[in-house]
Amino acid sequence: MRTHNPMADGFAAPSASLSDWSSPQAAVAPRAVQSKELNRVVLASVVGSFVEWFEFSVYGYLAAVLGKVFFATSSPTMQITASWAAFAIAFFARPIGGIFFGSLGDKYGRKRVLTITIIMMAISTFLIGVLPGYASIGIAAPLLLIVLRLMQGLSAGGEASGAAIFVAEYCRDRNRTLLTSWVEVGCMAGFFFGASVSAILTVFFSADQILDWAWRIPFLIALPLGAIGLYIRKYLEETPTFLAMKQQHDALAQASWKVLFATHKKELFQSAGIIIVTNVTLFTVVTYIPTYFVSALHVDVATGLKLSLGPQLFLVVMIPIMGLLADKFSRKTMMIAASLAIAVLAVPCFHLLLEGSTAAKISSLMVLNFCLAMLLGSIYSIIPSMFHTSVRFKGMALSYNVAVAMFAGTAPMINSWLIAQTGNPVVPAYYLIGAAVVGLIALLSSKDRTGMPMRGDPVQ
Repeated sequence: MRTHNPMADGFAAPSASLSDWSSPQAAVAPRAVQSKELNRVVLASVVGSFVEWFEFSVYGYLAAVLGKVFFATSSPTMQITASWAAFAIAFFARPIGGIFFGSLGDKYGRKRVLTITIIMMAISTFLIGVLPGYASIGIAAPLLLIVLRLMQGLSAGGEASGAAIFVAEYCRDRNRTLLTSWVEVGCMAGFFFGASVSAILTVFFSADQILDWAWRIPFLIALPLGAIGLYIRKYLEETPTFLAMKQQHDALAQASWKVLFATHKKELFQSAGIIIVTNVTLFTVVTYIPTYFVSALHVDVATGLKLSLGPQLFLVVMIPIMGLLADKFSRKTMMIAASLAIAVLAVPCFHLLLEGSTAAKISSLMVLNFCLAMLLGSIYSIIPSMFHTSVRFKGMALSYNVAVAMFAGTAPMINSWLIAQTGNPVVPAYYLIGAAVVGLIALLSSKDRTGMPMRGDPVQ
């Protein structure tokens, strides 16, 4: 084994131009992970992600109701736009959360971040559930809602990257895509559960009851769910890859943001582009379309949610299948195919949503969700592999959260506003096409590491 030279990794001279930091063989091999331990890690990440993203996403499914509760003095159009703006504001907090938790995760470990984020998300979501509406406390209601959404955004800024990296650093190279895809299964199952609970509300309560108090139920569930997720994560150990890196190069664990920008400029942009196509598609197809049915197609809330449930369940089932295929045929190929499909099919799918029968609408959503599954099956393995172990959390958290904040989390708000301004209900399709083009550029310029060690990790 060769003696490691820190200069070759770019730490002693951050300005050096380097294609990769260290030969994987130069790193200390992490301890062996037994299959039982790996299964426990994957399960804990799935459950934790389920809890986090149920709590974060349930706002989106009740956006039309929350607009009336917290922005009662506005016109109906402005109520939904203002409600989506409050939804989007959480995404502007995500880069701040990414910067904070990225530094914390690279210095002290991935597990600590995942403990903090699930506590923050549970508390802030629960507090939304007990927050008085505009009719009770006036302007203080939307202001407090924004504060709590910011707390949710800070938490989400560390959770998405932390959960992905945690599993990715436990996996073997040959099946990393499949196993990290289960984290996305947890995320999308959380979205699906949020949609299901919201749909169930429309079955058991009248529209007036939902508006008056029943909308609070999904938010109040957050506290016990958060406690379950925290209990499961409590018994996990830090990732072997991070511990091995700390053992050999303690200084590397404190690699600065300056080092990240000096050695990973290209990867930061590539990561952001891949994240844009994946998450613009996600927040358009999964979060926005149920409300789109209500605002653009003028169907009732219950119908809008019910139309989305079957395709969302299909999405959850397809994600690990796409992860398995990506391990066999390459993540890059899978995501390029998905991006091309979105660019070609977005407009026809939205025309079917507008003009087609119920069966055509569901079929259109199935197509969009299938493309999304192709992206989600690979995203949590392709992004961590781009960054060296010692700056992995910083690199992923920054690129992921900035891209989501600027382009994805704002997608429902932007689409709602553009439809109101142009009167064209097909506008969301063009937004999807733009995101797909950005993703294609990033993917085509990136290196395919399917079946290979992540940067800075040892050969297995």
